[in-house]
Amino acid sequence: SGAAALAHLDGAGTEDAAAAMIQRVTELALGFPEGRLELQLVGGYSDPRNYSEELFCNILCKFLSVFPFLSVLRHFVLILAAFHKQPVEIDLTLCCVGELNTTVRGGIHWPVIYGIGLNVKTGEIFPATFPDKGPDQALRCARHLTGGQQVLDVYDCTLGLLRIGPFNYDPLRGVDLWLAQSDQFILQHLSTAPEVELPHFVSQVRATLKYIQDNQFPAVTVFRDNRPHYYRRDETTGIWQPIRY
Repeated sequence: SGAAALAHLDGAGTEDAAAAMIQRVTELALGFPEGRLELQLVGGYSDPRNYSEELFCNILCKFLSVFPFLSVLRHFVLILAAFHKQPVEIDLTLCCVGELNTTVRGGIHWPVIYGIGLNVKTGEIFPATFPDKGPDQALRCARHLTGGQQVLDVYDCTLGLLRIGPFNYDPLRGVDLWLAQSDQFILQHLSTAPEVELPHFVSQVRATLKYIQDNQFPAVTVFRDNRPHYYRRDETTGIWQPIRY
């Protein structure tokens, strides 16, 4: 069918996300000749804190009962285990994680791939960076920074609409104090990999903290009518345009 689901999994809501992705792809494949479900995992690297390897082990453990040979990759193991629990057969066709996604420069471990793109027409997956981070970036990051646990379905491929919200998040205590800190302090304390963060990280975090400061209760100040924010991508300019729906 060519139906595809793409998600960023960081250890929160993995099992529910796996089930939702499989359900959605299966629904989109109705009426097409029988095929197979394929899973590709890309991300994480051999960081000094072993955070990525722990994440991979967690992912795999949600798929598979026992992975003794991947004991150091706990995070991604739990991700795979989440998919293994689903009542369908899934073929793991690509796994570029941990040491396989690590290079060494100047004695420091760096990820080879920071992000990926997916060509929905051909199914091709390729390394990608995105100068345009999409609409409502500060709002989306605010939900993540304040501890949002659920992986949200944000794109309706039938309508071609990006949907953000409505949601709420808890006020962040000490946001004024965080904003008063130096760039280096923010980098060291709010990044899981400060040695290899991209240049925009601190400015993005500051913008997010300022947004939280100005919108402590987004259900009141952002989603006043309890309606999602809808966007459609302009095929000519590539810009996401807000629309009423």
